[in-house]
Amino acid sequence: MLAINENKFNTLCTVLKYVYGLVPILIGVDKFFFYIVDWNIYVSPLVGIYAPAIIASHVAHIVGVVEIAAGCIILSQWTRFGAYLVAAWIGVVIVNLFTIGGMYDIILRDVAIAVGYATFGMLIELKETAQQQ
Repeated sequence: MLAINENKFNTLCTVLKYVYGLVPILIGVDKFFFYIVDWNIYVSPLVGIYAPAIIASHVAHIVGVVEIAAGCIILSQWTRFGAYLVAAWIGVVIVNLFTIGGMYDIILRDVAIAVGYATFGMLIELKETAQQQ
């Protein structure tokens, strides 16, 4: 059995909750303002082919809304679900980047970020399980 300092574990979970919750919200908000980057460069050409024109022209905004919602879920009582949701969402982003091609540095970074979100979800699951016992 592994002994863990409960206060340190709870502090770790709290810090991660706010970091992993606020980052998607901030990035999602930027999908409307483009201060960090022009997010449209990360939209696959397949979106323009297969999505209706109205959707294709607003992909960044749609993605922004999804990311803001996911970050809010992490900050809510459904933290674990939100963490897994963002990990899955980043998987979708990775597939999108593969269809663009040549973005392998960003794909690898996003793989690491997705693993971080999944790991955070597992930590929250451990915390919930320990609280039930």
